[in-house]
Amino acid sequence: MTAPKYSDLRQALYDRLDAQLSCDVWSPKAPQADDGELLGPFPYVVITQANESPWNTKASRGLDALVQIDAYARATSSVSVENAIADVSSRVREALEWYPLTVANAAWVDTTLESIIPGWEDSGKTRRAVMLFRVVLDEA
Repeated sequence: MTAPKYSDLRQALYDRLDAQLSCDVWSPKAPQADDGELLGPFPYVVITQANESPWNTKASRGLDALVQIDAYARATSSVSVENAIADVSSRVREALEWYPLTVANAAWVDTTLESIIPGWEDSGKTRRAVMLFRVVLDEA
């Protein structure tokens, strides 16, 4: 057997978020204008990167990945930017936390939210939430 691969995990995360969210999902980055401004439509989510560690036992080889998922939102005429980012980050959390991901050549063990860190992007028009999820996989 082989250890789970991050590329397979990334695909499983993308598939789950794309199916559950009513916004665009990008990986590993979203489109940007030549001047670095974030393009829309907002809100959107980006599966950006992961720190991988082995999750091995005597009997199997696994993967412990700390995955960064960023959510971006801007205000609309009816919703403040704070409410918009809270909504999209909440939907990402609901889609992933404790959900048994289907990952090629792997057995899902756990998905937990480690943190959500809010901030601002570009010229202060865009709100960003950096979410860190820990995903543990074992050999299939």
